[in-house]
Amino acid sequence: MSTNTSTLSTPYSTRPSTPTTAALPAILCLHGGGTSALIFKIQLRNLLSRLRSHFRLIFLDAPYPSAAGPNVLPAFADVGPYYRWMPAEDYSSHSKGGVDGGVREQEEGARRARAQILNVIREGRARGEGEVVGVLGFSQGGRMAAGLLADQEEGRAAVEMPRFAFGVLLCASYPPYSLANAAKAPPTQGVLAQRRDEHGTLVPPRPDEVIYIPSVHVRGLVDPHLEKGRRLARYFAGEEKEEEDEDGGQDAWSGYGYGDGNMTKGKKPEVTKVELEFEMGHHLPQAAGDVSSGGKAATKEIVDAILRVSEGVRQNC
Repeated sequence: MSTNTSTLSTPYSTRPSTPTTAALPAILCLHGGGTSALIFKIQLRNLLSRLRSHFRLIFLDAPYPSAAGPNVLPAFADVGPYYRWMPAEDYSSHSKGGVDGGVREQEEGARRARAQILNVIREGRARGEGEVVGVLGFSQGGRMAAGLLADQEEGRAAVEMPRFAFGVLLCASYPPYSLANAAKAPPTQGVLAQRRDEHGTLVPPRPDEVIYIPSVHVRGLVDPHLEKGRRLARYFAGEEKEEEDEDGGQDAWSGYGYGDGNMTKGKKPEVTKVELEFEMGHHLPQAAGDVSSGGKAATKEIVDAILRVSEGVRQNC
């Protein structure tokens, strides 16, 4: 049952397309931390079987070697090596340069990951394959996918990066691993530092951080990262609506140093956002041992949502 709230690795990708699939538009698929492109392709097999008539799915390894991630062992003990998209999660403990050094490493890591993604995209273009139109990511890969969409929204994406028409974020968490966010250290003082709980900041994204790109968000109701996933979804616009708080007129960001309360006024483009929550943990429906998410019905619901947010681009391909 779901609730619907409307040393670097060598890149791995799917083998060259057949003549019948080469022209299909493609979705870039980013695996979670501590796994790999091969493992993710196995994990996505149920979605892949339902999407293959509409899209090619492109898989690639992240740039940083990693220990095996959660739920990877023992099932994939013989399917290493494993990779991650970020050099580390902590901004201070992994760098001799402290927080400042950690920020520099995160920023370099964000750029290195994007370079790896572009290499795979260039390979497909050289083979004359259909253009990449969407990005899908699981867990840490979902943060990376959200970051690519944020780069695009903020005008920071590389010239050769595809213009993503939609994003699919599976068990992902906030904040997006964007170029802008990678260059920031977590706040240590002021309102932004004070308004936090065990999941991170309680402050909503700034109006200029909201992403107006159609999106699908899939979360597990017993996933320990559920709340972080819900907060990530706040970075994505849904149907057009007024942004007002209970005080009548001033937007939710005034008082946080983001302006005079007028930053969200005016018309915004309508985009589709689908949020799905299932009775599951940090995995996809039909994963090994999953008995409560809804199985095939849940998988179909996710596929239907992907087809819904991609309808415009599929009609034009």
